[in-house]
Amino acid sequence: MTWNLADQAGPIPNRECVVSQLVAQTDGGAVAGPPPAYFEAYPRSNNDIPTSEQFGLHDLARIFGRHRLLILLVITLITVATATWQLLSPPQYTSTATIQVQLIDDVGANQADILARNVQRITNEVKLYRSLSVVQHLVRDVHALNRPDFQVEMGNMTGKTDSDKMSAAISAVLRMSAVKADEGSDLIELSVTSRSPQLSAMLANAFPAAVRAMKNDLNAGRSDQLLATLNAEQARRAQLAADAAKNLVDFRQSRRMLVGAGSQEDLQQVNRIATEAASAAGMRAGSAARAGGVAVAESIQTTAGASSPVLEQLRRQDAEYSAEYARLSQTYGSGHPDVVRVQGQLSEVRDGIAREQAKAVAVASAVQGAEAARQTQLARSDSSRDAARAGQLQAIVGRLTGEAFEHTANTVKLEELDRIAQASARAYTEIADKVSQVRSQMMVEGVTSAVVSPGVVTAQPSWPEPFKFTALAFLGSGFLGLLLAFAREIVDNRLRTVDQVRRLFGKPTFGMLPMLAGGIGEKIKESPVISDPQSMFAEVARSTYTEVSALGRKGVPLSILVTSPLPGDGKSVVTLTLAAAAVAMGKRVVILDLDLRKSGVLQKMQHEQDSPELLEILRGQVAIDKLLGPPEHRAPVQLHYGDDEEVDLSKITLLSASHPVAEPAALLSSQRLQFLMQDLNARFDLTVVNAPATLAVRDARTMCEFTDHTVVVARWGTTTIDQMRATLELLGSENVAGVIFDQVDYAEHARRRYGDSIQFYFESAGYYSSPVPARLTLLGQLKRLFGRRPAYA
Repeated sequence: MTWNLADQAGPIPNRECVVSQLVAQTDGGAVAGPPPAYFEAYPRSNNDIPTSEQFGLHDLARIFGRHRLLILLVITLITVATATWQLLSPPQYTSTATIQVQLIDDVGANQADILARNVQRITNEVKLYRSLSVVQHLVRDVHALNRPDFQVEMGNMTGKTDSDKMSAAISAVLRMSAVKADEGSDLIELSVTSRSPQLSAMLANAFPAAVRAMKNDLNAGRSDQLLATLNAEQARRAQLAADAAKNLVDFRQSRRMLVGAGSQEDLQQVNRIATEAASAAGMRAGSAARAGGVAVAESIQTTAGASSPVLEQLRRQDAEYSAEYARLSQTYGSGHPDVVRVQGQLSEVRDGIAREQAKAVAVASAVQGAEAARQTQLARSDSSRDAARAGQLQAIVGRLTGEAFEHTANTVKLEELDRIAQASARAYTEIADKVSQVRSQMMVEGVTSAVVSPGVVTAQPSWPEPFKFTALAFLGSGFLGLLLAFAREIVDNRLRTVDQVRRLFGKPTFGMLPMLAGGIGEKIKESPVISDPQSMFAEVARSTYTEVSALGRKGVPLSILVTSPLPGDGKSVVTLTLAAAAVAMGKRVVILDLDLRKSGVLQKMQHEQDSPELLEILRGQVAIDKLLGPPEHRAPVQLHYGDDEEVDLSKITLLSASHPVAEPAALLSSQRLQFLMQDLNARFDLTVVNAPATLAVRDARTMCEFTDHTVVVARWGTTTIDQMRATLELLGSENVAGVIFDQVDYAEHARRRYGDSIQFYFESAGYYSSPVPARLTLLGQLKRLFGRRPAYA
């Protein structure tokens, strides 16, 4: 039973089945144990496929581990620099003054509009406190250039001009001051920080006066010019209003139209006078009737109630004597002299009352007659007057009616003149209000804000704060270091892990060959697979060959095309390594070098082999049967690998060209090459074709048809994702069986902690004959960080 490990859609056996199958393919020979990267080649089940889209704490820890030196370096540099800066910084003192902005408070106006205007007012005030003009006024007002403590803030200005000093002073004040407005409040906080607490308080409290001075200077000329313009306009409009009023008056006088003439008032006036005429006629009739009634009333009027002053006095005496008589008669009786005396006096008074009453009645009757005659005459006079007045009013009604018709005809012109007069009056009123507003504004300019809480001299410095800023620098630098580490991870698009190849391209990785610092040598026997079979390189090479050989079927020759994205990626080394591992396991191997455009390691080895050149075979100058013998003479596969036996290098054949070929395309398209491939597959267990770099020339795409499978070599840490993607697109992803990593720095790979089995390289490297490299020293990590090659202790 066999299977194709490249087909990930099908079931994949466990490790024991794979090893058993590979042992069976070697005809009972022993197979070396798997390398550290073995289990990264294929997942054992669908559940073993990592979900790379998920990111956990362990991934964060690995990123930190890969870039811990960079992170620690950033943290150390920033933290130490911040602490040094804080410790060496001179003390600074801050004084804060609270300033209140005068807001608009217009009762009855639109409150939303007032609120928006007040917000804008506060914003403008804050901007004014940070303006150059205000700062310039401040420097002049407080004579800052003459203060030694302010000169310290300016720096050394010896030999500078006054203009340079003023510029430096303005910059110093702007640097020292900060203005902040509290939201929803009319208060502004102005803080000034300097090395002198007295200077800080003085500058903070002097800012409002500087703002007022700047406003006065800025608005004085503009307001005067505006006021002069408004006054001239006011005079012009006043003249227009006077002319319009005069025209209206002249028209009324010429047409004899009073105010209201020609309107409803004319009709009302006519009706009112007509009503008065009717009333006068009615009053005349009433007066005539009253004159006749007065005589009748006189005849029936009584004089019983007539009286006079003497009669009134006698009546009072009668009352007094009657009271005295009653009192004395009750006390002394009727015969007493006093009672008799009083009784006589009472009789005399009563006789006088009768005489005086008769006189009063006669006088009253004479008076009533005279009054009746007078009332009759008055009534007749009123009747005559009312008759005259009624006639006069009737005449007036007639005249006014005629005038009303005339006024109606003049109404159109009158209304036009009236409108002109009213418009002129409104225009004059508007300009007069504007003049008053400008004058009022000029009176209150410069008092928009005032200090409500002055700045005080503080003894406690506000700066520096070593502990606070050092802690912030430590936290911030740690975050920055992590960001830089993530940035390096993001921008680093070079291939290093099996997971990248599987996740990005869906291809298996057959092996990760360790880095060879000294190269592979110019002879096949110098390959570490042959010369040092117990080394890690040899172990990984044999495991890689085992993975590649599993692509074929048992007992059937296998042909592999080896290519790479770019020249220099190590495909020739991988070709030789696969061949050496196959020979070490008793296979008959032929290397067919079709990278004919340049000389390489295979061309150099061609001179060491006792075999003809590839061009001689293709041209028919050398028969392949004479070189290798007939296919039926193949010897059975036997393993001669052991400590006391050497590998039979006669089982490996190299066919290459000693010199570059000018036109390799014609050679590659010839039928002789296809016949050669058929002969080689019939005579060798493994045919390894070394193809040119895929992205350099298009030959590799054509050569995929020559072999059973194609393997792409990726140089660890050098080949990029884009290069591999472009290579697979050119070759056709379905034509590529998998990837082999070359020049893998196992120590660096383990240090980066990618989460694969190579992560435990330092713990397992002692199993091999090669010396275990020490971990990177701090100096070596610094060299690696700054782009130098790793330096191990």
